[in-house]
Amino acid sequence: MSIRDQIAPLEELATIDDDLRRLEEQIGKQRGSLEGMRTEAGGLEARLKADREMLSQMEKTRSELQIELRQMTQQIERSREKLARSRNERESNAAQREIEELRKLHRDREEEIERLNTATEAAKKSIDVTDGKYRNITQQIEGTAEGTTRQLDAAETQRAARVKERELAVKKLPTTLYRRYESVRTRRPHPIAATHDGTCLGCHLTIPPMMFQKMLRQAEFEQCPHCRRILYYTPAPVRAPEGDAAEGSSTSSRA
Repeated sequence: MSIRDQIAPLEELATIDDDLRRLEEQIGKQRGSLEGMRTEAGGLEARLKADREMLSQMEKTRSELQIELRQMTQQIERSREKLARSRNERESNAAQREIEELRKLHRDREEEIERLNTATEAAKKSIDVTDGKYRNITQQIEGTAEGTTRQLDAAETQRAARVKERELAVKKLPTTLYRRYESVRTRRPHPIAATHDGTCLGCHLTIPPMMFQKMLRQAEFEQCPHCRRILYYTPAPVRAPEGDAAEGSSTSSRA
């Protein structure tokens, strides 16, 4: 199989791999977008559950403190009655101390209830904000999931078809050339490049003149000494590998 006969299946394989790479990126982005929204929704749901449990506990504690506060009010009234019935200074002082202690506890409970009221209101506002975000993200998921799923199915089908085409393209190449191709592909997504004037169209750098003269005979594939792509000669200009424009702009200055 001559070099010229191997170029077409090699280009076909590189084109298929370019398509597969784009499909993989497309599938990854779509899955990532949907999965990201679902993860965010899950986090908001967990936060809502924790905040609501905390709010419920604060309201329970506030209710218990309010009951305790009413009981203290009744105790203060009884202590006042006891003070009014006191028969001597000792009983009067004891009743007065009891009233003062109860009043202090009463004030402490009132302050605790006030703090809980503030915390409860803040928790309710936080829950409302989180609940709004949660409802918004779930609506987004419902609105995009169906369309994204269809796009994913189409991309998966297209990828499966291209994988089969790749298998057929690989069979057209000599085993040694395919292994060489795969070795370069681990470092370069598009592992082949053409030259028609002594410039590698992969990295846009000039190859050694002796190498170019050797390539004109089309006896074997060469490897670009700069980007290490599999290099072949073509008598007509061809388009540079897709995705290498940035490399070309940066490397041409070095040439």
